[in-house]
Amino acid sequence: MQVLETVIDAIANRKRLEIELIFQLFWILFFVGLIPSWIVSRYFSRVARWLALILAIVILLNYIGLVILYPTWADYADPAEANIAVVSWLLRRGEPLYPTLDAAGRYINNYGAFSYIIQAAFLSVFQPSIFSSKLAGSVAGLSSLTLIFLLIQHQLNRWFAIVGTAIASLCFLNQTSASGLLTSSFWVRPDSLLLFFSVLGLFLVVRGGKAIAIFGSAIALGVSTNLKVTAFLHFIPIYVLLLERFGIVSVLISAASSIFISALPYLLPQISLTNYWKWLQQVRLKGIKSEQIPKNLLWTAFMAIPSMIALLLNCNRRWFSKRWLYGLTLLAGIVLNAVISSTRGALENNMLPFVPLLIYLAIDLFRLRASRPKLISVLGISAAIAFIAASSLAVYSTEVKFVERMNTAPGHRAIADLDRFIAAHPNRTIGMGYGAVSYQLSSYRPPLVFAGNPYLLDSASLMEMQASGLNNTPEKTLQALKTCQTQIWLVPKENLPFQVYSYYPPLQKLFSDRFRKIFAETYDRQESTEFYDAWICKTR
Repeated sequence: MQVLETVIDAIANRKRLEIELIFQLFWILFFVGLIPSWIVSRYFSRVARWLALILAIVILLNYIGLVILYPTWADYADPAEANIAVVSWLLRRGEPLYPTLDAAGRYINNYGAFSYIIQAAFLSVFQPSIFSSKLAGSVAGLSSLTLIFLLIQHQLNRWFAIVGTAIASLCFLNQTSASGLLTSSFWVRPDSLLLFFSVLGLFLVVRGGKAIAIFGSAIALGVSTNLKVTAFLHFIPIYVLLLERFGIVSVLISAASSIFISALPYLLPQISLTNYWKWLQQVRLKGIKSEQIPKNLLWTAFMAIPSMIALLLNCNRRWFSKRWLYGLTLLAGIVLNAVISSTRGALENNMLPFVPLLIYLAIDLFRLRASRPKLISVLGISAAIAFIAASSLAVYSTEVKFVERMNTAPGHRAIADLDRFIAAHPNRTIGMGYGAVSYQLSSYRPPLVFAGNPYLLDSASLMEMQASGLNNTPEKTLQALKTCQTQIWLVPKENLPFQVYSYYPPLQKLFSDRFRKIFAETYDRQESTEFYDAWICKTR
């Protein structure tokens, strides 16, 4: 009863539902739904199929609408998205992607080169803007869902494809640790690309001919491991399927080709593999946050419920003897990734690429369409209803608040304010500073870089550096501040400059006392706009 009261209160007050609460809600709905499920299974099976189809279409339209709307909002769900957009454009301008550890510019994050290359391509084709910076993620999200639909339709039928794809979309949205994670299947960060290439690799291995399966999986794995080194964990089950279809030689050719593809970006002179590796080493210094491991596992277990339903309804000894290796490598990958992806600041979005692999497991089981006793069918229907209901409530509790946040954000007005300031100060270098309360107004920093300004400080990168014990503002950065390489800093209006705290526990100020002292000695506030105070170099 307490669980239901908590859920009702959360929805009424637009609060997030944590994964532990969602799991409890699922079991309550499962047992409550047993009798209605028996009635539906016994008397109204045809009506139930139509109702399920209508509900699935509504769920799909919700996801598609959210993905389409996201680029139109001039705001980011997460501060690291602005980092990807800015650094991608710096790469397009010819600046080094991975500077040295002590470089003045503190803008690099621990993402692979393909993340920036793909974003740079979209920014170049569609002209740089916050809108175009979101297109790659949105295309990846919609493409992932489309490939899942085609895969289910090919293996089963259109009814299963629509319902299964709707469930997949709920899984994509059902990220509960922070409201911004709602968008992780289509945001600017690499998660959306990792999801897409995982689905693409799976789709090509299952449906493609030999050559397409081999080289398609090679491209998918190569790009994915470039984006994130641990991506091979969610490709091992895909390679098991490749092994079953085309043999060990095909696996070896694909794996070898993927290494070459993953290394391709580092042939470019402005992308240093040595520096990237040094930055990547900083990640392990952040340490493992042990309390995140069970959250990762619990979230993935909840996402696995449709597969467990399929296992209950259709599993037999023949299927198990054929697919045991796929299941074993999938389980091992989930457990290992749950541990590795539990560093400080990491959340459940790192488990997202396993969702399509779990979905394929359910597809493969439902292909058997085994005849089972009526009791098993009732349990399956009740579990399906409980999963969809619990997922939908969790998504709704997050989505309503997120959409409200996007609609009320000052995005377009703030960007117009920046454009006016840039036009009024030609031939002056302008940077985005940070205030004392929140990061929202500082997240509109991409337009400054798109206009040709240099980039010295990025909050997402500084948090990562601080969490790994690295000096996030070394001497070269302080020297750049002293010599006014950025002549004007825009700080959120009526905020003390550079007083913000890092998101990573233990909470601490992002900028050192020395940094703020040098800033106060070098700059003073001389102008204000609608949203920003302009701190201008005293000597220029």
